[in-house]
Amino acid sequence: MRRLTRIYQWIDPTLDENAVFEMQRQNFVNMVRDPNKWVASLPPAILDRVEVKGGWFGPNEGDLMREAEKRLPQVLEVVESMIETNRRFESYQAEVEAIAQLKISFHEWLKLSPSDAKPDSAELMYIIPSKPLKLQLSS
Repeated sequence: MRRLTRIYQWIDPTLDENAVFEMQRQNFVNMVRDPNKWVASLPPAILDRVEVKGGWFGPNEGDLMREAEKRLPQVLEVVESMIETNRRFESYQAEVEAIAQLKISFHEWLKLSPSDAKPDSAELMYIIPSKPLKLQLSS
């Protein structure tokens, strides 16, 4: 539930585990009522019937469910990695915009460093340039 919540928080940061549970309540009920149905609803990128070994007539529902349960942690890792990559790109974009606003070179940006060591209790640290920069805010 925690991992699912983090994925939903990427879409809406205000969600918590309770909100995600409420959103998915009916899906959980349906999964309990018909445990094989959710496996059939998985896209081929997660589970393709032809990739799963089975008997003479192909995989049965149990084979498919076991394979899906085996693959889901890896699928969640991929989704979490994609979200993390997206957040990094957003951070890089913010840095590039700050560099452009400050009208400094990338080399100067890399030289910015904190004036003092960050105290252990601090959650936020400001980086102040060693020479004054003219900040031009667009209106």
